[in-house]
Amino acid sequence: MTNVKAMKAFVEVARNGSFAAAARKLGLSTTSVSRLVHDLEDWLQTPLLRRTTRSLTLTDAGDLHLIRCEHIVSAWNNLELDAKAGTAQPRGRLHIAGAASPMRKIITPLLPEFLAKFPEVKIELHLKDAPVDLITEGIDVAIRIGDLQDSAMIARKCGEVRLKLTASPEFMVRHNMPETVDDLAGLPCLADKTARRGRGWTIGRNIHIDGPIAANDGEIIREMTLAGLGISLLPDFFVEEDIQTGRLTDLFPGDLNERIGLYTLLPVRRQITPAARAFADYIYAKKAYPLCSGGSTC
Repeated sequence: MTNVKAMKAFVEVARNGSFAAAARKLGLSTTSVSRLVHDLEDWLQTPLLRRTTRSLTLTDAGDLHLIRCEHIVSAWNNLELDAKAGTAQPRGRLHIAGAASPMRKIITPLLPEFLAKFPEVKIELHLKDAPVDLITEGIDVAIRIGDLQDSAMIARKCGEVRLKLTASPEFMVRHNMPETVDDLAGLPCLADKTARRGRGWTIGRNIHIDGPIAANDGEIIREMTLAGLGISLLPDFFVEEDIQTGRLTDLFPGDLNERIGLYTLLPVRRQITPAARAFADYIYAKKAYPLCSGGSTC
């Protein structure tokens, strides 16, 4: 542990360019930081820093060992965080971000039970359709539906959402009912771009659709479907009530088995709080119905 403490001091001196700045960052005296770096140099049997009255630079050995020390310090910090997270009681403010509709339909109904289980947690919801930068925006957990392209996040699949092809009865009167999914290519279709599908649907023969409206908002596409402007492919939580009331017709209900994943995302390079870890575990445990549609087949 003494060597790790010395490595932390060396890393902070290298990052901040001075012993005084590193001391302030570590909450130590300048003398203590200088002694720790000197002890590390003795242990490694090589000088790491060139010290003058006006400047502080790394030696060649310092350049080499800085990278190694950063890895060791990062691993040690993660080990400490994991140990604390395993014993700490979830509490404090929990920032959760996600697109408005899935947050309202899927996540919000689960919050009362989560808060009853962890009464010292206070939740702040951030409704954002665009992908968020968890680290810079101070988000603890993000909820994402659809394809993932975030390599800097820890993703956990916690359910699947069934997709539904629907059209309004009025639209079906004006157009011939398609016999197969592939026939959709010749009909006006409405593109929900939220799940990064754009105008290409990975159904049938991966058809390319065309229509009067495309939007990265599922609720807008639902409204335009109700208005009879075209056929849409949406997560079922958007349209299940409309199907039940007859406002929309479910096309190919027995043939279409398209699903998209629902994920929790956690940041890699920042502390995962006990509250964030507890929430991600809770959502994962709830992946049976009603979190993902389709019951036990999810």
